[in-house]
Amino acid sequence: MMELRDYHVHLEQGPYTVEWVKKFLEEGKKRSVEEIGFSEHCYRFYQAKHLWRSDGPRGRWHEERATKDIEEYIKLVEDAKKQGFPIKLGIEVDYIPEWEDEIKYFVSFYPFDYVIGAVHWLGDFGFDNPDFMSEWESRDIYKTYIEYFEVLTNAIFSGIFDIIAHIDVIKVFGHKTEKDLSPIYQKVAKAMQKSKVCAEVSTAGLRKPVGEIYPSPDIMIQLKNYEIPLIINSDAHRPEDVGRDFDKALEYVRSFGFKNLCYFEKRKSFFYKI
Repeated sequence: MMELRDYHVHLEQGPYTVEWVKKFLEEGKKRSVEEIGFSEHCYRFYQAKHLWRSDGPRGRWHEERATKDIEEYIKLVEDAKKQGFPIKLGIEVDYIPEWEDEIKYFVSFYPFDYVIGAVHWLGDFGFDNPDFMSEWESRDIYKTYIEYFEVLTNAIFSGIFDIIAHIDVIKVFGHKTEKDLSPIYQKVAKAMQKSKVCAEVSTAGLRKPVGEIYPSPDIMIQLKNYEIPLIINSDAHRPEDVGRDFDKALEYVRSFGFKNLCYFEKRKSFFYKI
């Protein structure tokens, strides 16, 4: 049985304890996940409040959630590593264009094995957040997609991130455009090739309203055309979702001709065969 890795896992629904870490490892083993990378949302830490500051809804939303100490999180993971647990220290960071320099400095300050980049906000529109879903009713879907992928491309070129998460999370609630986006997807893949970043294939979409793996087949074609390295992740927020639907993701990835997946250590990428 192949030993897999899952590097997009959140501890946030439980305490920062070794016992809670063990629960994720135990559930992962049931699905042949032998190594877990914990990637807490950066917005949960009060030390990162300045990375999302805004006078609008985005600022208020983050202010309410920035209650944890990043030093406590890092200590937990590093201590568990020293005890021999097969885990890695990661973080998921929202890319906010106006605070790019501050984000870059912030992530360089800590001993992460990898940094996951994601776009969850277009200005003050939290497009994948149920709290902001009503705004979709007044949005032009095609224009919103274009705006999203422009920001995502800037995130890729920023040089901040090792992994780009759920590339087409913009579709999470099922909003899709009939217009051809292949030139946009090609631009994203080219940016990833130039920036030497890894693309995430996420099974989280199967648990969302859209009911699909991220990214779509059209994006996967471009990722293969430009030989972008991949990682399969679950985006688990609870132990029972670690490695969930990895069998489907492996079949999906192989169907496009991919034969390897990424893993990371101290911000360097390595590969294993699938």
